[in-house]
Amino acid sequence: MSALGPREVEPEAWSEWVREAARLLLHRPSYTGAVLALVLVVLYAVHLVEWIPARRFAMLLCLPLGLMVFIRLAWFADHGRRARFAQLVPGEGELLLAIGCAAAAMALHGGLTAVIEPLLDGFRTVVEQTGLWSPVRADGMPADPPLRHTLLGPILVPGGLFGTGLVGMLLMLLAFGQWFLVPMMALHNPPLPPAMASSARAYALNPVPMMGITGVLMLAVGLLAVTVGWAFILLLPFFGALLYVGYRDVFLGRESDAPEAVEDEEQEEAGVGTHG
Repeated sequence: MSALGPREVEPEAWSEWVREAARLLLHRPSYTGAVLALVLVVLYAVHLVEWIPARRFAMLLCLPLGLMVFIRLAWFADHGRRARFAQLVPGEGELLLAIGCAAAAMALHGGLTAVIEPLLDGFRTVVEQTGLWSPVRADGMPADPPLRHTLLGPILVPGGLFGTGLVGMLLMLLAFGQWFLVPMMALHNPPLPPAMASSARAYALNPVPMMGITGVLMLAVGLLAVTVGWAFILLLPFFGALLYVGYRDVFLGRESDAPEAVEDEEQEEAGVGTHG
């Protein structure tokens, strides 16, 4: 499987990407659910980290890695092959990219503190006024913050925290012209600088499809709000598949794929991508 340079696609291609991503997710729903369950367990373990900066960085690190897992899963589904869990694990190149994404997101978070802090204060006020949380426990000691609360934590953390982080990460990639970089690294592991330049060139060729992707992300923001963040459980595998399908169309020159002939048993076991 070799990558081509970016090509121009039809203006309405983004809507076909959405349909194709949904089709790939439904290829083996039980297998997708099992992989998602493992990813959620990892994210829950990250939430248990006590030191806030480390917890925040680890969460932001896990989100692009999770997308890469579902990009690979979509590739296997697209080729009619069942992946072993070991074949879905991101390699060294993807890990370096994920670290870079997490660092960039942390830097942007720091720059947006003036906007984020009032929102957090407003959230605390709302849950306090509704009686769901109090800053002081019955014994007079300070209470855990809402996201650590026994009731609110399990409700809000899986969707509200991780869902917001996921959409924020995707918006960051889209805004910096790197929407196609994540699937490119997950499937081909090229050198990073030319990969970033190639991803950015795809935007100039396909402004309308990229605007369509922006609309899909805005819809995801609305779904997160309506579902108190729990749409995250569907959005993570969906956007992994969407990244793959868009990359396949723009860079691999195929609107749809078909199972490829496997030349030998060793190639069948090798899976997708080459790790550095």
